[in-house]
Amino acid sequence: MDFKTEDVVRDEARNILQLISDKNADSDVGQLTTFNQLGFKSVSDKPDGWYFPKDVNEPALILEAKNSNQDINDKKWQDELLKNIKIANSKYNKVIGILYNGYDVKVFKNFEAVDLQNRLFTKDYYFGLFNQTQIDKELIYRLTQNINNNLHFNFGIKNLYHRMVFTACALVAKRYDAVLQEGMNFATLRQSIISTLNTSYANERNQNTKLDLLGECFSEIKINYVEKQNAINQFILDVIAISDNINSDNWNGEDVMGIFFNEFNRFKKKSEAGQILTPEHITSLMYRITGTTYRDNVLDAACGSGGFLVKAMNNMIKEVGGIRNRDGVGTIHQSRLFGVELDKEMFALSCANMLIHKDGKTNLNQGDSTTKEIGEWIKSKHITKVLMNPPFERKYGCLDIVENVLNNVEDGAICAFILPDTKLKVNKRKVLGWLNRHSLLKIIKLPKDTFAGSVNITTSIFIFKAHEPQNNKEIFACWIKEDGLETVKNMGRHDVKNKWADIENKYVQIIYKQSGDDSIQWLNPNEYLSYQMPADEFNMTDSDFRDTIFKYILFENHIDEKEFKDSLLESILSKPVFDEINYEELAKLLVKNSSQDKIQKVKWKQFNIKDKFNVSTGAKPKKDSLIEGTTPRISVTNNNNGIQGFFADADSDKNYRTQDNFISFSFLGTSFYHNYKASLEMKVHSLKPLEFELNKYTGLFIVSVLKKLFSGNYIDQVSSSDLKSEKIYLPINDEGKIDTRFMKEYIKNLYDELCNIINN
Repeated sequence: MDFKTEDVVRDEARNILQLISDKNADSDVGQLTTFNQLGFKSVSDKPDGWYFPKDVNEPALILEAKNSNQDINDKKWQDELLKNIKIANSKYNKVIGILYNGYDVKVFKNFEAVDLQNRLFTKDYYFGLFNQTQIDKELIYRLTQNINNNLHFNFGIKNLYHRMVFTACALVAKRYDAVLQEGMNFATLRQSIISTLNTSYANERNQNTKLDLLGECFSEIKINYVEKQNAINQFILDVIAISDNINSDNWNGEDVMGIFFNEFNRFKKKSEAGQILTPEHITSLMYRITGTTYRDNVLDAACGSGGFLVKAMNNMIKEVGGIRNRDGVGTIHQSRLFGVELDKEMFALSCANMLIHKDGKTNLNQGDSTTKEIGEWIKSKHITKVLMNPPFERKYGCLDIVENVLNNVEDGAICAFILPDTKLKVNKRKVLGWLNRHSLLKIIKLPKDTFAGSVNITTSIFIFKAHEPQNNKEIFACWIKEDGLETVKNMGRHDVKNKWADIENKYVQIIYKQSGDDSIQWLNPNEYLSYQMPADEFNMTDSDFRDTIFKYILFENHIDEKEFKDSLLESILSKPVFDEINYEELAKLLVKNSSQDKIQKVKWKQFNIKDKFNVSTGAKPKKDSLIEGTTPRISVTNNNNGIQGFFADADSDKNYRTQDNFISFSFLGTSFYHNYKASLEMKVHSLKPLEFELNKYTGLFIVSVLKKLFSGNYIDQVSSSDLKSEKIYLPINDEGKIDTRFMKEYIKNLYDELCNIINN
């Protein structure tokens, strides 16, 4: 770095801070003027720079300048600045102190050091520190609950996405100064929102005609409305309260639509397909571990509600000095943030999420991210960073989206994707093809509860470097075991004890240094494409076995599930009928004599499945071979012990494969024990132990372990060869051999207890 004298530093600071006197304040730099001359009687000290407003209730500023060879973290320089802050504090209650050497900046808010970007901004940026308060997220959740219930029951909007769009459009309209006030009738309220949407961001709509979808989605909402003025008034007041809370300097990149999703999705039926949104603390982590800054062009090609983009926007705005740096903020809004979303209503919500913060969302594209068209669009934007949580299922083109993104971003772009832990492993051949062109740098395994309540899948962040071949470079991997969040009733998971900030800072350093944590692994990409769980971390509890055993008993006793739900479940638990039977919850309450102490003392050992089991696969017979009969056929269903139906044996069809006394495992991770002859669908594999007897008890034990290890993570088809390469944990005795005696006795105890309850 070039050397800068103190005089040069002082003059540079004057220009950047804009320390110029006007009718409202005395301001300048220099070492000739004393505090006494500036109105502080009998103080002969001379500040390097100052800003003293005539209104003493306004913030003041003191500058301490040093040449560029001086370390501003030196205590003596900080003490000198603090002394001058104390002098200014005798007249002004709000004083900003700045220590600057031409390259590094240290800022004090009165006497408290403030952690900010290491660059100098205008004085107004620092004065804004006195106006900062925390956004009341709990209040936003309560208001969202009120809105959701109000729109559902009083406005008659049954579709949850329509309730979200209606609310989002009202917030956008309020953000653009729509007239929303108590006493308006519904027609006036609706017209005010529509007219504001049609006129207030006309420039953005001219640049991106797809923004019209926001107004279109609003206009399409069907309302079975009963005129209730109190309900209208309450909706308006709640929207105003949310708008006032989030539209301020205090906004910290919270995904407003994400908050709506968390609340509204609690009322979603299990049959409704829904988006899986990224928790806000994970969007923050991914921004940091990818080294994203305001200089990057950031893409989310499956942007959902826009959570990654709003977090990036917030962080970038901070980095350029805050919302008062209009040129810097304008650049971010217009040319740094890019999103693609296929679903029409989700696209509308992402537009709303950005427009609420007046960013002019001209860079959102409604389209299919698997297509060549979107690939060309991505290429034209010169993307340098990617932050994404693509849809996990193959039917939505998960890996096709990832590949299209990697192939069309800039050379060297860092691309972070949240995917199921096993996603790359199951598609190993395809991914190894990618690695001939791109590098997989890091795998960050996320806490198991990251998406709790949304989907039963464990996930990792996979970080690629585009257009740089892997060339057998090892992959850095680590595991964030806990995020410190806790489940709050009716509000999802939240950082109620403020643990996440420290956890995030810790892992940002670990991932940057690639050292400093026991969980770190270095993986050979030709062998492993996922974080390898250490054997000593595997454990099972009673509850992991109860669900499997209880469902098997129902099947074995020919107890109809619906009948059970409507009678036994409701009477035993004294709860309303559930949409889906929670066997595990029921079994926990029914089993009084817990065997948990026994299972906790088990010594586990990891085995290769191919070494301990014979693995074979089902097949697809000819249609005319599948005629009604008595032989069960096992499919990927999670009901009725996996039985799809009953068919006659087809001895003449070689694809009509049957097994007897076996464990089934489907590509979806469903697993069952079968003590009878059955045929297998082509997406179902059978496992038979090579070294020990398979019976009802050992079978149910192994099924429980398989479900613990794999259920929910296999959303792509896993071949029999893939399954053979997997590992399984089994209990061992003191001699290091598989403890089949324990397996049998442990399951039999739980089995007998549950049988007694059902039979009685």
